[in-house]
Amino acid sequence: MRYLFLTILVLISSYAIGQQVDTTQTSGEIISGKVVIEKDKKIRLPKGDKIFLRGELKSLENQSIRVSFQAQEPTFEWPDYKSDVPFKSTETSYPLEQVQNFVKLGYGNYNSPLFKAGLYQSFGELETRARLGYESFASGPIGEENSGNVNAGFGFSASYNSNNLTIRPSFSYDNFKYHFYGNNNRVNTGFNPENAEEVSWRDWQFSIDLSGGQEGVSYKIRPFYNSTSQILVDAADLNNESIGGVSGSLKVKIDDSFSAELGIDGKSGSYDGGITYDRNLLNVNPSITYQSEELSLSAGLVISSGETNEATETSLYPDINLTYELSDRWSVYGLVSGGMEWNGLSTLLNQNEFLDDSLAISFTENTIKLGGGLKGAILENMLLETSVIHRSTNGLPFFVSSTDSSRFILTYDAKKVSVLTFASKLSYMPTNNSSYGLNLELNGYSLESLDRPWHMPAYEIEAFTSHNINEKLILSAFLNTKGGIRGPANVDFGYVSLPAFIDVGLGMKYLITPQASAFIDVNNLLNNEYERYLGYPTRGLAFKIGGQYRF
Repeated sequence: MRYLFLTILVLISSYAIGQQVDTTQTSGEIISGKVVIEKDKKIRLPKGDKIFLRGELKSLENQSIRVSFQAQEPTFEWPDYKSDVPFKSTETSYPLEQVQNFVKLGYGNYNSPLFKAGLYQSFGELETRARLGYESFASGPIGEENSGNVNAGFGFSASYNSNNLTIRPSFSYDNFKYHFYGNNNRVNTGFNPENAEEVSWRDWQFSIDLSGGQEGVSYKIRPFYNSTSQILVDAADLNNESIGGVSGSLKVKIDDSFSAELGIDGKSGSYDGGITYDRNLLNVNPSITYQSEELSLSAGLVISSGETNEATETSLYPDINLTYELSDRWSVYGLVSGGMEWNGLSTLLNQNEFLDDSLAISFTENTIKLGGGLKGAILENMLLETSVIHRSTNGLPFFVSSTDSSRFILTYDAKKVSVLTFASKLSYMPTNNSSYGLNLELNGYSLESLDRPWHMPAYEIEAFTSHNINEKLILSAFLNTKGGIRGPANVDFGYVSLPAFIDVGLGMKYLITPQASAFIDVNNLLNNEYERYLGYPTRGLAFKIGGQYRF
């Protein structure tokens, strides 16, 4: 199967390089999140299958939810250039890093210095970006030095546009050092947090994005390589995984109403951590799309072929997506789909970094995914999106405590797991200087062999707001709550219900000059040392004071 990946990459690359294309309109970036609704004109909303599909569950250990707002100037992010490893920062993310050239310094309690920098340079058709970041906490939620952590990383990318091709190479490296500090006495592990082991989680990635098109034909290709390691400092490796692959698409416009597309996504990986195995996954997705003023209908197939240690499974799944505009402001959508998804070490560590070795990582197979929703504008400046998605899956991972430590291992239901998700998102922007948002997600699980959906929340609620008080002062606030989380208790084979938690944060930015600004961020204002994962309390109230200079 590895040779198949390489053959597909060579064929598509040969086609891409051989074309003389005009890429003027083939790529771009969203520069504003504001939706403008004009009288007597239809609004074009995103395709229904692109929202409210459940993604990775990010761990909230030692970090708060990250919220971005639009307030006169765009927020500086790294959407195209950061690796899968996030900065586990305590700071809220409102319009502080508004430009591409900046230096940011801060310091807070828990002895936590912060440094971030970004650099952008343009040389005609060539653009380059670089990022650098460092943040450390000398102590952690249980007040011990051996529960502190360090998060550092850097990245570089370039973008070159010519008449026939757009090329975007990127490289990133992130290193997160932390400890297995959990005091899991409720599951009788006998673990002593005073002897917490230091861990280094290292993740680096290299990729090249190529895109172009001409005369109704467009293409995208992205070969990549990713290496993830979880290492006990001054001891043995825990987990290592390397993944290489290629994804891409070829789209042909048939006429004004119809287009055809072929998508591919191939990955090949090797895992070593107490046990060793190789995995390969190839998804091929041919489809036909019909587009009119009111209706968009895409119908196709997903051909998934997964291989683990030479055991191969190949299946076909439907891929149907429909969007219909009910009026100038409202539309409905529906989807029927399926396929195999890659679960990797990096993905799992982003959910829960306190993993043990000898992980049995499996593909997640969505045997069927059914859903639909409604989206539109309640008012001219108030948008609503809501959906209901049902999934029938095999190989959905859950986290349970290891029997001899406070680390976690993976477990799976012996049969299919049904997941029903209701999600709703409301955003309101009464003026250009104020914004409000509310996100809600409810999850229900139907299990066969497992007692509970271990460490998965039953509900998640996020609320946030941002206000540009005047030309110099910006205030922001957020609230995040999760509940219905349960962890297994190995003592009596029962379970522990983790209390629902509320994390409240406030932020303030003051513009001293057009280039210089000062900020104050306060997270976990209620000082709740809540547990997202059993035995691992988060920090209490955390604040950071600092400044930023743009150049």
